[in-house]
Amino acid sequence: MLKKNQGTSQSIKLVGLDNYFDEMINLYESGRFPKVLLLNGKKGIGKFTLIFHFLNYLYSKKEKTSYNLSDKLINIDSKFYNSVLNNTTNEIIFIQAEEGENIKIEVIRNLKSLLSKTSLSNNKRFIIIDDVEFLNDNSANALLKSLEEPSEDNYFILINNQQADLIETIKSRCIINNIYLNLDLQQKVIDYLTTNNKIDFIPDNTKTLTPGLLSKYTKLINKYKVNISDNVMIKLNNLLHAYKKDKNKALIGLSIYLIDQYFYNLIKENENKIDFLMNLKLNINNKINDFIVYNLNINSVLNTIELNLKNVRE
Repeated sequence: MLKKNQGTSQSIKLVGLDNYFDEMINLYESGRFPKVLLLNGKKGIGKFTLIFHFLNYLYSKKEKTSYNLSDKLINIDSKFYNSVLNNTTNEIIFIQAEEGENIKIEVIRNLKSLLSKTSLSNNKRFIIIDDVEFLNDNSANALLKSLEEPSEDNYFILINNQQADLIETIKSRCIINNIYLNLDLQQKVIDYLTTNNKIDFIPDNTKTLTPGLLSKYTKLINKYKVNISDNVMIKLNNLLHAYKKDKNKALIGLSIYLIDQYFYNLIKENENKIDFLMNLKLNINNKINDFIVYNLNINSVLNTIELNLKNVRE
């Protein structure tokens, strides 16, 4: 799940979420940290990164390579950082949904088995469940007892990326913290990622794209050799064929985003046709979604999109 930084950087910086980080530290050190904390917010604004910094601060305190609190920096030479990286720590348990899938009940049952065992170090143990909105009813019911009666040393941090409705019984067991980046802070994060070569794809409109998704899409564009200067049909052809081969649903998200960008520019130039263009964009996005839901023929889908885009040019 976690990958060590490439290049010469020996630290990982937290950008834009300092106030949330300070609040979590204050709650923990005052003995008021909730047993079940739910972080709400758009996917890609840095909720997982925030938690990772918090954990590195807690667990690397006694190391010479401890967390740099004043600058909000994780030292990648710390023992704790590398124990998480190499999955050798018993104090942190990560659970995350597969791309576009529900969290399976077997995963929750395995978690409950782990929680029944005392941590070897007798330290506090944190259970991080990302994409908690992808718990189905059975998985949620299996998790509820653990949330209702956490042991003294276990803390749950749930991440709701708001991609689906969160089951109400899960929400009702949590202390909720809504995580939000205003446009200035979002741009600050994007500028930082760009400066540190994490992003080399900057779309015309970044307001609808979180820094995390922008970073993810940059990696996909580089991996699949998508030329951003190509016309939209060439890019879609590349991405949909790549999806057909690899079944990576993030490629569908990128495809829809590129369509949104295409129409964003069209609408700026043709404000008198907003309703027509918005409906056309919706039709194309629906067609792309149907492509994965119903496993449609790729050439048929591309031909239909091409015909829709032809209507724009005429």
